[in-house]
Amino acid sequence: MRTRRGPQVGAAIFVVAVSLTLTACGSSSKSGAPSGSTPKLSGSINVLAASSLTKAFTAFAAQFEAAHPGTKVNLSFGSSSILATQIQNGAPADVFASADTKNMQKLQTSGDVTAAPTVFAKNQMEIAVATGNPDHVAAVKDLAQPGLIVVLCASEAPCGKYADQLLARDKVKLTPRSRELDAKSTLTKVETGDADAAIVYVTDVKGASGKVDGVEIPTGQNVVATLPIATLKDTKNAALAKAWVDFVLNGNTQQTLRSQYGFLAP
Repeated sequence: MRTRRGPQVGAAIFVVAVSLTLTACGSSSKSGAPSGSTPKLSGSINVLAASSLTKAFTAFAAQFEAAHPGTKVNLSFGSSSILATQIQNGAPADVFASADTKNMQKLQTSGDVTAAPTVFAKNQMEIAVATGNPDHVAAVKDLAQPGLIVVLCASEAPCGKYADQLLARDKVKLTPRSRELDAKSTLTKVETGDADAAIVYVTDVKGASGKVDGVEIPTGQNVVATLPIATLKDTKNAALAKAWVDFVLNGNTQQTLRSQYGFLAP
């Protein structure tokens, strides 16, 4: 004798059949990338950055590449004003990190930067002197003492602009022996004994590892440098460029910038 199935039993069988069909379809797509997954980073990017970032970014690039095998971060350091001009003239670049907002704004105006720049650090100025401070420089006004050989960054470079602001604020008039391209080359003059003193960034003196001494400029009398970073419009690897910027803005990287390299919080 056959048992007649009611409408409720038939509906249940239909639901089970549909569920099995959907499960089978889902299992057949396991070989594909999961929905919403982050694509694997690969390739290389060119990062142009202010010379004061040399030690920090060199260390960060090694960490970034280790975390993302198959990637390469090519670094080029120099005066922010020179780097900005190179970018405007078509130099291959994916990310720009400037020692001031002026040069970043210049690239925004020219259309080379379309993403919103992010301030990732700040910096201050310091007087670099020969080890042991043999000329007893204690303040900005002491840079005007007779016979003292002083070098400054080029006036077009951010570090030169900040140095000029400090001298004007303290009403100090002096003629530097030379004006160098960027903070790194300016500090080198003191390291090699070609100059007695220079005005550079706090981070430059800290990174000199005892080759020079630093004379602190009180915060209330100092100049604060603002450092923005942004991806560039013509980047050839937008995903990797964004990942690098995100890495620089990451909390751990930010903490290292302050504790190990002497930068200030943005």
